[in-house]
Amino acid sequence: MLYSSLSWEEIEKARKRNPVVILPVGAVEAHGRHLPLDVDSLIPFELAKEVASKTESLVLPVFPYGPCFSLRGYPGTISISPQTLSNSIYEICSETLRNGFTKILILNGHGGNFSPIKHALEKLDSEGEDFQGCVVEWWAMKELSELCKDLGHADENEASLYIHYAPTDLVKRAKQEERKSYVGSLIPQPDDVFGPSGYRGKVEKISRERGKKMAEIVVAKLVELVKSDLVLEEK
Repeated sequence: MLYSSLSWEEIEKARKRNPVVILPVGAVEAHGRHLPLDVDSLIPFELAKEVASKTESLVLPVFPYGPCFSLRGYPGTISISPQTLSNSIYEICSETLRNGFTKILILNGHGGNFSPIKHALEKLDSEGEDFQGCVVEWWAMKELSELCKDLGHADENEASLYIHYAPTDLVKRAKQEERKSYVGSLIPQPDDVFGPSGYRGKVEKISRERGKKMAEIVVAKLVELVKSDLVLEEK
């Protein structure tokens, strides 16, 4: 299941059946006072492992860095450039293809990663590589829309999913804060787009039960996607 835990002989056997390879991509970023910096990396990695256990796909080590410009003002955030991320994903996927695996699911945990990741796959495609790639952001699944309305950053949805996989007492620090909304995407971004502690959204309903329901919904859809060899029609 975990790509890097296999020997080269096991990889040789695995590539003969050409399973889907899942690459979790995250970030090291502030998530308020109530969550750790690894939220965007841990969630896609844990989701990927669950999917792999149900589909015999392989999970690459998580790539834990992404562009995090809007939260660089908080201690701990490590931001890389979009170009660095795109180049890294391009090279990882290129090497995955060289090893004989032609179906790559990139499970993204950080919103700022999406465009650079997509650019990397588009570059591979323009070079004539024979592969099927798919980029998925877990929070964008329409099946979550009833349970998770008004998605934010480090909000009750993301926090609930995190503590489902990695319980932490930090969530006791969550207190509802005010923030402002603006028309369009402002650069530079005003400080009050996030609350004072660095999150956005509601935090009153954080619970492991909520996270468990979210995980079940997301994993079920991802399993369906993997079993369709990454070409799944939205209905």
